[in-house]
Amino acid sequence: MSFDRLAPHYRWMESVLAGPRLQRVRTTWLAELAGCRHLLVAGVGHGPALPLILRAHPRLRITCVDASAGMLAQAEANARRAGADLSSLAFVQATLPGWRTSERFDAVATHFFLDCFPPETLRAVVANLSELATPEARWLISDFTLPARGPGRWRAQAVHALMYRFFRIATRLPARRLTPPDPLLAAAGFRLAGRHTFDWGLLHADHWRRG
Repeated sequence: MSFDRLAPHYRWMESVLAGPRLQRVRTTWLAELAGCRHLLVAGVGHGPALPLILRAHPRLRITCVDASAGMLAQAEANARRAGADLSSLAFVQATLPGWRTSERFDAVATHFFLDCFPPETLRAVVANLSELATPEARWLISDFTLPARGPGRWRAQAVHALMYRFFRIATRLPARRLTPPDPLLAAAGFRLAGRHTFDWGLLHADHWRRG
């Protein structure tokens, strides 16, 4: 799986295809980072939320991890363009699961990242990130979801099918369908503290807490 080919185009693709919707979801729980010292953004992509996070929490250190060197370069360039304090940002090229560090994080964010993995890999990714989180960490999740029934579900199923087909071709994405991470987070000691859904239930923003 590699997003390097898409990296130079991801910003305009999101703007054209989704407008401000994904950014609205990413920033839903921004206030819950108050008091946190070190945030891990796993699968940072082109990092559109980074300047807003630092504007709201200027003392926060942020470690941005992504397997794609191209995406990390875009995230750094976008942060610089927005006037963000780059000294508060660390960019790490690494693949999950399997990344190890001596750092521990009191906040984790995964924005449109966990949907990239098939079930068994997702289990390992959540376990990896959970090991790096402190006993009272917060975990912010933005992602696609599937409503239980009705027209919203039919619409989401169509969107998911197109989305996964495109990314399988463009990036060799291993996932073929969405796997909800909720039971894995609960098993790692996190509880759902808040959830908002958007766009007929196609998108959701979660706030999970541990301890």
